Amino acid sequence: MKRFKTKKHIKIKYKKILILLLTLIITIIILKILNTIKIIKLDPIQTLKYQNIYEKKHIKQELINITSQILRIDIKKPETILNHMIPYEKPNKKKYYTVKEEQPLIYIYNTHQTEEYIGNNITPTPTVKTAAYYLKEQLEKENIKTIVEEQNIQEILKNNNWNYTDSYKASRINLEKIKNEYPSIKIFIDLHRDALPKKLSTATINNKNYAKILFVIGKEHENYKKNLEFTTSINNIIEKNYPSLTKGILQKEGPGVNGIYNQDIKENIILMEVGAEENTIDEVTNTLDIITNVLKEKINEK
Repeated sequence: MKRFKTKKHIKIKYKKILILLLTLIITIIILKILNTIKIIKLDPIQTLKYQNIYEKKHIKQELINITSQILRIDIKKPETILNHMIPYEKPNKKKYYTVKEEQPLIYIYNTHQTEEYIGNNITPTPTVKTAAYYLKEQLEKENIKTIVEEQNIQEILKNNNWNYTDSYKASRINLEKIKNEYPSIKIFIDLHRDALPKKLSTATINNKNYAKILFVIGKEHENYKKNLEFTTSINNIIEKNYPSLTKGILQKEGPGVNGIYNQDIKENIILMEVGAEENTIDEVTNTLDIITNVLKEKINEK
């Protein structure tokens, strides 16, 4: 009787071992399949090693880990279940003219901020700085982020005991700062107006008046040819579509002129005179609408 019980006991023991082995084999196969299809990444051998030798991971904990990986939730943190249930909408990205999102591409400044236009009863009297802000507004409608210089040039002149003739020295301070702070900028525009009779500073296109444009290039610096090439490319776009709008490019050097206009800093700095003192602000903004399209085309080239 005793002997019979021993054999039965051994038989039951072998049966348990067989079941255990089958369970382990099935577990390994399942883990390997899951790992193959990249639902989870586990090393089956390492998992068994933890379970059977070091006893560092309980089977329950393994199931929690597997469930968390498959469902991409943390069972210990119920709020992740709620987050997983909320649909995710991808943010709308700007499609045009950005190097980095929200990085400026154009910087507009006015070396001579007090140059005025005819305001047609507008108070205060519009200036080239008014024109700069209008151009910024139009450019940003085209998703071209733009900076307008707000620093008062008169204050810089006063603080340094400089005269009006030193205005380019004052604007250079701001220009250098912006250039270093925003390497994303592709075009720098020093916006001025000319001093001419209206008949010489106005163009009529399709029965609509526009303030004519003149580009100025300083020849007394090493960067001159690169700057001329860049400005010429912009002037060519205007000439192609609105030939009567541009007066071309004036190259300046010699006694009594600046000859540099801060264009030695970068090859993509343009000095643009829009209209003259007898042009109305409406004529100026008509031109700036065209300039917006020109700059948009130029930005796309780069």
